[in-house]
Amino acid sequence: MAVVCNIDVIKEGKDFVIRVRFSNGSIREYRNPILEDVLTEMINDVQEELSE
Repeated sequence: MAVVCNIDVIKEGKDFVIRVRFSNGSIREYRNPILEDVLTEMINDVQEELSE
């Protein structure tokens, strides 16, 4: 078993911020005031990143 990524979910003011750190060192950040929207965007990107 290996760690693929770490995900932080933070509330900054009115926005939800998600930071994803991949095992290769890259970091992606997503920001949206609607939690469901930011989660959906993040999941789609992570799926795409991991399928490559």
